[in-house]
Amino acid sequence: MKNILILISLFSVSFGALSAHHEEDESSKVMQGNNFAYLSSYTIPAGANPSSLQKSLIKNIESQEEAGYNMCGLLRHQFGGDRAFYTYCYFDSWDQFAEINDSAEPAARESRQLHGDHSDNLVAMVERNLTKQTDYILMANYTFGPYLTDNQKRANAATIFTAYNTAFDGCNMMEHIWGPEQAWYFVCGYDSYADFAKKVEVLFEIHETELADMKLDVLEHSDDLMTRVK
Repeated sequence: MKNILILISLFSVSFGALSAHHEEDESSKVMQGNNFAYLSSYTIPAGANPSSLQKSLIKNIESQEEAGYNMCGLLRHQFGGDRAFYTYCYFDSWDQFAEINDSAEPAARESRQLHGDHSDNLVAMVERNLTKQTDYILMANYTFGPYLTDNQKRANAATIFTAYNTAFDGCNMMEHIWGPEQAWYFVCGYDSYADFAKKVEVLFEIHETELADMKLDVLEHSDDLMTRVK
């Protein structure tokens, strides 16, 4: 699955995300920093050497930072969907995004494409409670029934997010702006799989006692467990 993912122990600003129709929420007028993220996924082709793709992507995110993004990072699949790498870069505003991309030179043609499938998402930071950078990342992706309004989808996403945020002692939530799916992304960190086991038990307990009988209209859901490369 190509759930972009991404990201990470980043984000700290809380603001009203843009809707699927890209209308500006009243609270987004108070902008601080790292309000948006540019997320990409790159699958590892069968028979390919992952280290070659990893080296190429490290160079790519370094060039993105040089171009003007605030901070970029690289994650690698461990459990979940596609065998893939995930990159992320932060930016403060659409003016910053425009400045970066309007001044960028045309991308040089790769001598040989090292990745398989590739996708990009632009997302808004909604919650930022993950306060430290961890070696391991859980990324949960939720979409909701198309018969719901955007605000109903937001409310359901917030209800589910509260469970993750409580169990993992602080997570980040991102909302789709541009890209292939209207989804909400939860990013949580853990220090080890012993730490993960403890936090998952809390999450399971919340699910069984609070969420299991709630009608939340989840359309699709997936989880990815990733390790940090950079």
